[in-house]
Order: sequence, then structure tokens, then C-alpha cells
Amino acid sequence: MGYRNKLLKVLLGLFIAASGLCMAQPHVEAASYSSYWYPQGKVGLMKPTIVFEFVKSDITPEFKSYTMKIDQVKVDAQWDIGRMILSYTPTADLKAGEHTVNIVLELKDDGYLPLEKSWTFRVDEKAISELPGAPTAQQLEGIKAINDYRVMHGLNPLTFNKNLTYAAKLHAQYLETNKVSESGVSMHEENSKLPGYIGSKLYERGMYASYAGNFSEDVSYNGSSQATITQAIDGLFDAPYHRTPFLTLDAIEIGLDKQGNYTVIEFGLTNEWNSRLVVSPAPGDPYVPIGFDGHESPDPIRNHAGTKYPVGYPIMAQLSGRFVRDVKLVESKLTDSTGKELDLLLNTPLDDDHLQSEVMLIPSKPLSPDTVYTAYVKLSVIEDNQPKIYEKKWDFRTEPIAYVGKSKLHNDSTAYLKNMNQPGKLQHVVSFGLADNKFILDDVKVPMKQKPIIKEGSSYLWIRDLAGALGASVEWDDKLKAAIYTKQGRTITLFTSKSAYALNGVEVATDSPAILDNDSTIIPVRLLSEVLGAKVDYEDKTRTVRISY
Repeated sequence: MGYRNKLLKVLLGLFIAASGLCMAQPHVEAASYSSYWYPQGKVGLMKPTIVFEFVKSDITPEFKSYTMKIDQVKVDAQWDIGRMILSYTPTADLKAGEHTVNIVLELKDDGYLPLEKSWTFRVDEKAISELPGAPTAQQLEGIKAINDYRVMHGLNPLTFNKNLTYAAKLHAQYLETNKVSESGVSMHEENSKLPGYIGSKLYERGMYASYAGNFSEDVSYNGSSQATITQAIDGLFDAPYHRTPFLTLDAIEIGLDKQGNYTVIEFGLTNEWNSRLVVSPAPGDPYVPIGFDGHESPDPIRNHAGTKYPVGYPIMAQLSGRFVRDVKLVESKLTDSTGKELDLLLNTPLDDDHLQSEVMLIPSKPLSPDTVYTAYVKLSVIEDNQPKIYEKKWDFRTEPIAYVGKSKLHNDSTAYLKNMNQPGKLQHVVSFGLADNKFILDDVKVPMKQKPIIKEGSSYLWIRDLAGALGASVEWDDKLKAAIYTKQGRTITLFTSKSAYALNGVEVATDSPAILDNDSTIIPVRLLSEVLGAKVDYEDKTRTVRISY
């Protein structure tokens, strides 16, 4: 599951009034401060960035001097007055083993004693001197796939961070080496007794890679090592708990890597002060999957007794903001294009210990293909210690056939975004080349289960390929010897035992009926325009059927 490291910068010195930063005079109100220092523990870089961060809580102090020593040698540390950070990156490799850092900060006001701090860290024997400066082709592919989702949801794209990527690579190597998914333990932890260990917890692995910020992590395991990094990312996004980091407002940078069956993504975070409600599927998304098969830990439907997979595609409403708490779902609704309200499984922070500022709406049954849905959520929150209401109503449209949407998004995200304004008015175009083994749906090639055939001078398509291309369902009625084609209230009974079909129960004679061919129902091209309620064109030169709907 997705895991957020909320205290990566380990808070060791909560308040340091005892060190003398408070005014000595007893009548003066005491001031308190906290601070962070890193790295600590084991680091995997020979030139780790060393940082002491001074965090004010009551007043802003002014310093007249600052000193940092490493192993008793003074170094040219830099003071960032805006961020209140003293930092230094060695210019030469540090030797493997333990190193000691000493810092002294003197305040301008002589009424305060100097602030002194000392700590140690250890350079690992396997530490490297330099990190690769640029992402690999595979990493670039992954970053693009993640940013496709973020831009679609109106969020800033993430930038490559080499330290997070180093952490992701080492953890992916650990998972692949030890086949962790097969052991039943969390893929977000490491065992110090196993090869490739760099840190048990997420913040320790960040320290090892010399990353000083907060970050969250997604991990994917795919049974096929041939799966691409984009496919791994798509699987993570579809799983609602793992989707959360993708939609985080305060994510700013990213590191990721794939090793064998494992993909690790590290989302670098900042402290976002503003609050915003982000919903998914994105408003106007015209190619939303219809369902979810599970394969996520923890199981999103574990609290809903009697529910089985597949369920409908999970809907998320997520609040970001530093001062948001006590998120509660007040009202929610999902309706189809006829106004029918769907049954929803609700997961909220009140009953799901893996949710904090998110709610999850899971349709109890898969959605219908190529259908416009309207979602609505209303949330109550405490923001800046004041009650506030957030609500959102939006439309999205399901894809006609699985994975067409993701293919279009990653192939051309700019064109995809242009189709998001009015999902109900999007027109699909499907082409069947009668000599091909693939059909083309909205510029995406989809393998046919059975090639078109020519029989007695007429061209025929397999009904299941046709139904898939048009976002319809089809079932076989053995009693009627007919294929039953259904889409949005339009039911077509394609008899194979007589020269007729039935449209919504009304039988119509035809001289070009559906027929059985090797136990498969095939339908002549000439019958398509009569029964589908769509525009059908045939180009004789290329022997291509084009259907617009």
C-alpha cells in the first residue's frame, strides 16, 4: 500500500529551552524551539549533505555567527536565513565509518546562550561517491506516466530527484533480491539480516540516500518481469490506497526505479499551506475504467461483508493542506446517465485506519462501459481550527473497452486533456479492417479475438469484438439461438436460426442475418447500420468498416 513518512526529519530535540535559548531573567516569558539534524545512522553517499534546521515556535531569533565542524575540522557551512538551515556538502569523499558533527549558533542578543549541538553518522562501506545526474530512459517513462495523471487532475508535474531515485533503486533491488512479495511481509520495510538492507523504515532509507525532505512511497509487484514501468504505475493508480500519493497537492519531486518484478516510487513532499479538494476520476475524464479487481493490500472492501470482486472503479475525494483535520463524509452520490443512483461502499477516516484526509466511494458493481456518470461528495473538515464544508459535483465517462483510456493518455496527454471538457459529447470512432487482426478504437489498436471473414461474398465481424469496440455487452441465449447485444437500454437479439433480429423485443425481418461460424456468432457488415444506432461507413478501396457513435 502507499505509505507516507510524516516524520522523515526525525524530531529528536522537541524543545531545547534547557540548553539556554530562553532569557535568563525569570520575569521574561520563555520561548521554545525545536530542531532537526541529519544525516543520522547509516548513509550510502560519501558526500552526504549535512543539515541542522532550526525551527522557531514562538519568536524568530537572529544569529550573529555560526560554525560547523566535521570530525573537529571547521567546514564552510552555509546559512539560509529564510529557511533557518545550516548546511554543508563535502567537496571530497568521506571515509567509511563514523563521523561527528558539531555546530554552534550564537545569537545577536547577548541575553541568550549559544546553541550547541553534536551528533554522529556513519558512512557505509558500500557508499558511492556520486549519484547519476540524469534519469534512465525507463525512469523518464515512469515520470511521464505519473505526470500524465497529475496534470489530468490539475496538479503540478513532479521533477526528477536523484537522491529519491537512489533510495527507490536500492529498495527495489532489495525487494527483487529477497523476493519479498512471496514472504508475506510488508514491501515498505527491510530486514537487516537480508542482503541489500539499507534501512528498516522509510525515513532511514531517505537518510541513506541523503534526502532531507518528507516523502511518501508506493511499491508495485507484478508477477511478470516483462511488465513495463508504465503498466506498474497504471496498476498503482487504479488501486485506491496507492492512488493517494499521485493526488497529493504538496508533492513536488519524485524518484523511482524498477528492478525485475518490483517498481518503487518515492514522492518528495513539501509543506503545502493551502487547502484543496482533489477528486478522482478527474472531472471530465472521458476514458475511466469500469471496474477494480482488488489485488491491493490492505483490501479496500475488507470492511464490507459479503462484497466480492470485481467492484466498480473506486472514486476518491482527497483533501490536501497543512491545517486540515477531522475529515468526515457528509453526503455522497453516484448516478448514471438515466439518473439512476448506484449503490456505493463508503470508506472514510472514521472507519478505515488507512485513510486520513481522503474518502473512498466504491461502486458495489462494475460500471457500464461508455456511460456518463455524475458523482457528488460533501465533506466537513476542521481547517485552521475552524469548521468548513467542501463539496464537489462532476461528470466522467467510462471507456468502451479496457485500457484504451490509459493508452490514449500516455500516448498523447495533450490531446487527452482536450477531450475532457464535455465527456458526454465525445464521439468514438472504431475501424475494422476486414483483412486485419486488430481494430482501431479512437486511434488505439486493439487485438481482435477473431479476424473478420468473407462468407458468400459478404463481410462478417465477430459479435464479441464488435460489442467490445462499441462499449456494449453480449450474451448467448441458447434457447433462442441468438446473441443478445445490450447497450444503454438498447437490446438487440441477433438470431442465428432465422432471417430476423429483434430491437428492444420488436422482431424485424432482414436478408442479412447473423450466423454461426465455428460456434461463434458473426454479424454481416450490411446489418450494422440497421441495428446499432450508430453511423456506419464502408470504404471499399481499403475494405474498412468505420463506425461512429
